[in-house]
Amino acid sequence: MRARRARLATWAVAIALSVGVAGIVAILQFDVYRGMRDGTRRQLAASAAGAVRMIDQDIDATMGPLLALRNEVDSAESGALHARLAEVQARHPELSSLVALDVDGGVIASTSVPLANWRASVDAPRRMALGARVRVLVADAQGAIPAGIRILVDSRVPQPAAFGAVVDAVRLRDEMLHSMLGQGAAMSAFSTDGRLFASNRDDVAASWTLPSPAAGASGHYEDGKRFHAWLASARHPYVVQVSLDSAATKAEWLRQARPSFLATLALVVLLNVFAALFDRAYRRQTGLVEALSRSARHLGDVQRTGHIGLWEADLTDRTVVWSGHVHEITGLPPERTGGRHGTYYKLVHPDDQEAVVSWLALYEHGDGPYECEHRLCRPDGREVRVVLRAARITSENGQRILAGTISEITALHETRQRLQDTDRDLAASEAAYRQLLARMPLPLVVVRDDRIEYANHLAEDRLGAEGRTLVGRRAGDFLDAHALEATRRGAAEGTSIAAWVDPEHGMPFEAELALSDYRDSRGRGTLVIVRDVTEQRRYEERLNHQATHDELTGLPNRRALRENLESMLAQRELDGSGLMVLFVDLDHFKVINDALGHALGDQVLRDVSLRLGDAVGGEGQVGRFGGDEFVAVLPFGGSPAKAIDVLPRIQHAIEEPLEVAGTSQRLKCSIGVAFATRDGADADTLIRNADTAMYDAKRSGRHTWKCYSAEMHATAMARLTVLTRLSGANLDNELALAWQTQHAGSDATTIGVEALLRWPSAPGDLCRNDRLIPLLEETGAIVQIGQWVLREACRQQRMVLDTIGHGCRLSVNISAQQLVHTDLVADVRHALAETGASASALELELTESAFMHEPERAIRTLHELRAMGVSIALDDFGTGYSNLTYLSRLPLDKIKIDRHFIGTLLQEDVDTSICRSIIFLGRSLNLEVVAEGVETGGQRDWLLAEGCDAMQGYFFSHPVPVEALRRSRREPMRSPQDDLSSDVTLIH
Repeated sequence: MRARRARLATWAVAIALSVGVAGIVAILQFDVYRGMRDGTRRQLAASAAGAVRMIDQDIDATMGPLLALRNEVDSAESGALHARLAEVQARHPELSSLVALDVDGGVIASTSVPLANWRASVDAPRRMALGARVRVLVADAQGAIPAGIRILVDSRVPQPAAFGAVVDAVRLRDEMLHSMLGQGAAMSAFSTDGRLFASNRDDVAASWTLPSPAAGASGHYEDGKRFHAWLASARHPYVVQVSLDSAATKAEWLRQARPSFLATLALVVLLNVFAALFDRAYRRQTGLVEALSRSARHLGDVQRTGHIGLWEADLTDRTVVWSGHVHEITGLPPERTGGRHGTYYKLVHPDDQEAVVSWLALYEHGDGPYECEHRLCRPDGREVRVVLRAARITSENGQRILAGTISEITALHETRQRLQDTDRDLAASEAAYRQLLARMPLPLVVVRDDRIEYANHLAEDRLGAEGRTLVGRRAGDFLDAHALEATRRGAAEGTSIAAWVDPEHGMPFEAELALSDYRDSRGRGTLVIVRDVTEQRRYEERLNHQATHDELTGLPNRRALRENLESMLAQRELDGSGLMVLFVDLDHFKVINDALGHALGDQVLRDVSLRLGDAVGGEGQVGRFGGDEFVAVLPFGGSPAKAIDVLPRIQHAIEEPLEVAGTSQRLKCSIGVAFATRDGADADTLIRNADTAMYDAKRSGRHTWKCYSAEMHATAMARLTVLTRLSGANLDNELALAWQTQHAGSDATTIGVEALLRWPSAPGDLCRNDRLIPLLEETGAIVQIGQWVLREACRQQRMVLDTIGHGCRLSVNISAQQLVHTDLVADVRHALAETGASASALELELTESAFMHEPERAIRTLHELRAMGVSIALDDFGTGYSNLTYLSRLPLDKIKIDRHFIGTLLQEDVDTSICRSIIFLGRSLNLEVVAEGVETGGQRDWLLAEGCDAMQGYFFSHPVPVEALRRSRREPMRSPQDDLSSDVTLIH
């Protein structure tokens, strides 16, 4: 504790001194910096005063020639006036020009071409100087004329009224440049209203930033970067400002202060070094004291733990000194542990007393150390075995004494006895163990020092030669280097390694060697059990082949294909070659399976796999992905455009006729292509993108190929979005309806309204019907969404009819899939019953494609709907197959001309003729005709002239929610050029 307090006091003094010295130096250096800054200000003020004196002298010097002209000119006679001006100019070449002015400031005469306009100068205030009225002002630059100080002296005669001269800024700038200012200093002259007219630097601000000073006033300021001093002339209207970069002053201060700072730092470091040295000395002293204490404690602990006692014996007077731990070994009380030799000798077992005497006699001839093991009979009756160890040494007083230890080894002696008994038992067990090894059902050898020391009869039969034993032979003659090294290192129980074994007769074979450590009376060896795994390896290879290859075709399966593709991608990184992944799908293969059976279908797949492998060639890889899908991986060296030349060859190979069950079959395929790394950097991505491209090829009509593009991925993500968000049980949170009215073309009277689908939160361009509707049909979500539209339109029917009139009908679009895959009649009946809507106010719109599949069933369904009071309209008429036979049998009330024909009605003669024919057909069949997409008055007028009275389009109204329908009918019609892409209509 005392040492710790001393160390803390040392550090406290060192820190206090360091802080004090640093603080004093910092205060002194701050005073030095403040003095340098004040000196700089004084220097700048002196420079400003000198500049004012210099400019005042220039003005006074210029005033002299003007006063001379005043005294010498008596008239305005032109010749005499010019001559006089030229004479004075010749005596004063430092003046750029002398002028004579009239009362208004007009130039009467000049020694040079009068460039400046002097009229503004005549308003300057006058003052008396040398008996004359003088005007002095600072003039701005005028075009090529520089700024300067203009001086006017009034004449003695009416004409000329005054004489003038200029001290120009160029002259002042030259004088400022020679003013012996320091580097980086700026000297500038301003008018009293703050306009710069002369400076020795180009980077000076063009205006004065302080209030207009009084004559003779002065001051200084800092702006963070420079020191400024200014002085206003007491006699003339200008101000001189001188500034200096403050960084220069700071740099000079730092240069002067650096030695002081370094000296202070050195002093502080020195103080802390001394403190550290004192602290280290205190720590070392404390450590030595603690080490001595620990050593004493450890010595006592060792004696108690190890049952060791210390003693010293004087051979001359036969006295003995014992340590305090001897009584624990001898059983004597502490007060008797010492004294004469006889005290200890009485405890020695009678059979061992002679050995102890002989041990002591050894020290008569040598110093030792020697030891003596014997037994002691403790006073408590217990017998212990001890070892005395001692050496003869010379004590501090020069006597020869014995110094040694006594250790109890009773437990150790008993352990040795047990080990001897164990060795005898082990010898017997070894003989029995060898008999057991001989009965081992596998070849077994014991290897010691690279030689076979033991071999059972199976090892002799499998590895050796008839009539020649393996014992004593070199193990390396039968085992490979790896196995031989394992026997040298030894092995833990249960260690197994694979190795090749070479018997003396027969072929080498692969074996599993079970190694274990073997010890007997002759030392350590390695026990080796040999198990032939040749058949096992063949079985494993078959299993591995089955796990990585397709059982039907023998091609790599999906797992192996992915691994092979990853390897080829890694190789591509090394050699820089290209890599193309093909996803091949057989078109309409299910037809062959259904017609010929799966057994013959499997034969077709085997034949196709062979043809595909031949078409790809040796460098490529072909695998079966599943079903009738194959994946091919082809490296290439040129461009991707050149690489796809192989695709026609693959298509041709697959399309060659196949003889199956006595029939000739011709297959076709769709192929998707993906390139590394353009379309993916790993196997999974490339296969997935090639699969995406293949499905795009199928959607394009099959029997073709497509290269992957980002648009395909976008389409796939859009399909996923539709499946995720529009296939749920509740569509109310996603979808909404908008209503577009139908009108009579003559007076725009509302005669109906059509329900249009909206997806307000649609991602990307899925808000467009040409993107959304195909995805809905492709994913099958169109059926569920169509049912929702029908039910929602019926729910809103009353609100809509209250707005547009109860004599109108609400039109709802029905998809072809609803007609084919659902009970449409039941759906309509359920929607009407659930919502309470009127069947007579409901109209269903279907496209011509709805009747292509099971037309008779479709016709029956429409008749049932018509019998319920529901009206039927044929939508997009003219864009489908337009079978007039079915048209005559359908229970239609209305046909609608598609907006495609209306959009080009007045531009394309063909579309005009089609529209005229549809109108005539509708009137002939007594059907109402509605034109969709009417956007201009010209289209409306033509349709009216042709007899089409019902119209729908942006010319009349835009689709709006039911809440906004009433308001939209009261507002003016919007422009037909409004954005059309926001409308999503369920039209098929």
